[in-house]
Amino acid sequence: MLENLFEECSNQWAKVKNSKKHAFRFFTLATIASDGRPHIRTVVLRDFNPMNISFTVYTDTRSQKLKELERDKRAQLLFYDPKRMLQIIVSVVLVENVNENKIYNAIPEQSKKDYSSMITPGSEIKSPDELQFNFSKGFFSKLIFKAETIEYLRLKRPNHLRAFFTIEDNWKGTFLVP
Repeated sequence: MLENLFEECSNQWAKVKNSKKHAFRFFTLATIASDGRPHIRTVVLRDFNPMNISFTVYTDTRSQKLKELERDKRAQLLFYDPKRMLQIIVSVVLVENVNENKIYNAIPEQSKKDYSSMITPGSEIKSPDELQFNFSKGFFSKLIFKAETIEYLRLKRPNHLRAFFTIEDNWKGTFLVP
């Protein structure tokens, strides 16, 4: 049964690429801020590699999340599917931060706005109308995170299911008390 739970996670992440409405497409990324506090934000799952359990997101190279990940490569990902009452927490480490002009150039113009503002993300502005963009430059970066642990929690009756998997035990897993 543990193997099935692990496989379910992997299958769901793999489905995201072909389904823009999948519950796991948008998820929470938590990093460690410079003051030691957790810092969370919603990101988009761009790719998943089932062979090494890695997750890809895109970001602006000037973003706070990237600064935090340069200080501490550890992070957590929180996936939640409200219909299935399924929560998955993945402890990850940043393994790759690549400026991918090829990907940036292929992105639709409207989406390029996410990576091409003239002002650094998080900067204070008087009005959103102030924003200007330099589409030729772009500040695009592809981040790849590799999983170290996965915690699975499914709320259901008669019994909730909770399991913990780690790369150290080759993802065999163990059940936990919910």
